[in-house]
Amino acid sequence: MDMLNETLITLCGELYEQGIPKSHIAEKLGKNRETIHIWIKGIEEHGLLVYLEKYRRAKKGKRAKRKANSLVKRWIWEIREREYNCCGQKIQYFLS
Repeated sequence: MDMLNETLITLCGELYEQGIPKSHIAEKLGKNRETIHIWIKGIEEHGLLVYLEKYRRAKKGKRAKRKANSLVKRWIWEIREREYNCCGQKIQYFLS
């Protein structure tokens, strides 16, 4: 998957240099438009090779564990259902 994305990032940079609009690039590559914006911004700031290296290193790191355990999640979903999708402040109030 990472190699495919690295290839897509390279293609994205080449298509952008040719003046193709970002929305068309997203459509052609089958990626979200926001992803294309992030890739192009990284390529513009760092250059293609440096951005690809940063991308590879970012994908190698360990993922952080989830901070909320399953019991708290269940309580939150019960509150949301009971209170008709209330906001985060109300959920914090109900949990306390």
